[in-house]
Parts: sequence; C-alpha cells; structure tokens
Amino acid sequence: MSEQKNAAEMLVIGGGVIGTSIAYHAAKAGVDVVLVEKNQFGSRTTSQTARAFRTYFPRKPHDSELATRSLADFRQFAATTGIDVGLEDLGLLTILTSPQQAAELEADLADHREAGAAVEMLTAEQAVELNPWLDKDTIEAAVWNPATYRIKPEAIVQGYAEAAKQHGARLYSNVSVTGIDSDSGVVTTTMGDFTAGAVVIAAGPWSGDVAKLAGLDLPVWGQFAELLHTDPIRTDRDIHNLPFTFHPVSGLKTMGMGKSVLVGLERISKQDGLRDIWYQAAVDELPKWYPEFEGLKLYSAWTGTLDVTPTKSAVIGKGSGEHDRIFFAGGFTGHGLAQAPLAGRIIRDLYLGHAPGVDLTPYSLATNLARLEAF
Repeated sequence: MSEQKNAAEMLVIGGGVIGTSIAYHAAKAGVDVVLVEKNQFGSRTTSQTARAFRTYFPRKPHDSELATRSLADFRQFAATTGIDVGLEDLGLLTILTSPQQAAELEADLADHREAGAAVEMLTAEQAVELNPWLDKDTIEAAVWNPATYRIKPEAIVQGYAEAAKQHGARLYSNVSVTGIDSDSGVVTTTMGDFTAGAVVIAAGPWSGDVAKLAGLDLPVWGQFAELLHTDPIRTDRDIHNLPFTFHPVSGLKTMGMGKSVLVGLERISKQDGLRDIWYQAAVDELPKWYPEFEGLKLYSAWTGTLDVTPTKSAVIGKGSGEHDRIFFAGGFTGHGLAQAPLAGRIIRDLYLGHAPGVDLTPYSLATNLARLEAF
C-alpha cells in the first residue's frame, strides 16, 4: 500500500457494480487501489435494473460470452465474499415474429453456443407453454435461454466492496471528481487531490463526462430509462415466475414480479424528453403481444439513467498516447450486472499487462467511435 493517504497505484472512479468489481479484482491481485464514488455505492445505475441476470444477447455473442463467463463467479460469490446474491431461476424467452427473423437468429445460435450460452429454438407452442399469456398467433418461433436468473444487485456491490477492502482497497463515497491530469495522474476531487499511476473510469452514465476531464472522448452517455409495472393481476396462474420475455422487434420486455408484471421498453436514442413518448409506446405495445393485458394500467416502478454507447455494448479498454494511464469500462446499457465479474478481470489484466483472454474488438474505443459517426 502507498505510504501517502491520497496516492495509489490505481484510482477507480465509480462505485457501482462495475467499479467495485474492478476494485476487488485489482486489489486481490495485489494492486493498491482507491475507489471514489460521488453518491453511495450502487445507489444509481446498479440499483435501477430489472434485477435479472441473463446470458444470451441476440446478435451479440461477445456479450453472451462476457455474461456466461461471469455466471461462474456469481455461483461462487457467497464462498468468495460471504454475500448471497440470491440467484433464482427465471429463464429468458426471446420472441421471434417473422420467418426471416427466426432464420437469422437461429443461424446466430452456433456463435452463442461457442461463447458458452445455453440456447435452443422453440416453436410458438413451446413458447406459450413457458409464458401462457403470450398470443401464439403473433409468434413465429422463440429462443430459450434457461441460464437467466433473478439476482440482488445491491448484494453484488456490497460483496465486491467489502471484499475489496479486505484486500487493502480504500473506498470513499460522496466524493466527486472535478479534474483529471492525464500527464501527472493527479485526480482532483471534493475530498482533495489523489495521485494515481492508473485512472479507471467506471462511472456509468457519467463516464463520458468524467473522461472529458482528462481530455478523452469516450462515447458513453446517460439516457433516461424507466421500468413500469401493471396492476396486480387477478388470476390462478403463476405470475411471479413468468420468464423474462423479450420482443426484439419492438424492444418490449416483461417479467413476473409478485402478482404484477414488470414492463420495460428497450429503445436507444440521444434525444431528450422521451419519457411520455416511451410510456405511451409501452402502453400500446403490451396488448399487441398479451391480449389479456388490454386495458391494464402501467405505473412507474423506477425511473433513472442508463449508460449507453453507439454499439449498445460496453466500451472497455485502455487509452493510448497521452491517455495511456486511463482505463475505462462503461456503457453497459443496463447489462452491467451480467458482465461485471469479467469486466473487473479484464481491467485488472490490462493494468497488469496480461492478455485478458477476451477479444476486446467489439468493446474497443475505435469500434464505438466509428459507430458514433453513423448513430
């Protein structure tokens, strides 16, 4: 550990599930780590999720690989950290609505299986057996991913934070970063100046803004997001255990939550003022696929901000040239829970000069900046 209170080998900015994972994995490897978080640990983006962990991301086998390889860590999380993350079987049902879409996603499954994801094609009849509220006539086929689970995001952050401290990391909440000098490694904060050999930006939706303090263009921005829930549904059917169901054609997502259904709409945009537009879109979309839900009112479960990128996958890597002491892991688009363990190991390995064992091309700064031009 550094002899100076405000000096460290690595300074991590952001105390959500990604930042605490990085702090834990680096500290466990013997790196002297300081982490600063402007709020309370895990109080923002990490807590603003459907509390689900999935291992299949349509058309993105690279994301499936990160999640699948992270699952093993969560299965051992209690043994490693002493914290139970509450893994509970849920399953992911991805609904396909045309022969072309079904053919394209079926052709893609081999790559996902190679990445480690458990996926299988289902008929419309089989899909309705898993989610009987669906309208079979709207379904061409479906992809079933049984390795999707309910999970406790706050427990993950707590476990990583406590384990990082046990390995010597120093974690500070309610500390805002106000400046980063890439040359000297001096990070100015509301707690005073820190000096670090490496600075890791893992600040969720604010990662792009934090990067600008260092003169780095990081294509991550915060986007309004909202999860909704229905009224309690009067039925003898099991509502709580309805699988996570995703409709890629519209972005509609549903899953059981007690006696209600949790409803989300995946739409990525840089436009402001979308709340009313998206709320109405969710109201309109729900009965298209669930006729029995016609007329159900939707209420806000939470509103918040997601960190997104032009590729709709994270940007993970290390800066170059004048930014060679800057590392980054942001823009997980609500999937940080699924990818946090491996993201932490990747940043650790990049810092130590080790090969991360993952093809980082889809997550590179260059890939995201190239896509930004067409976004």
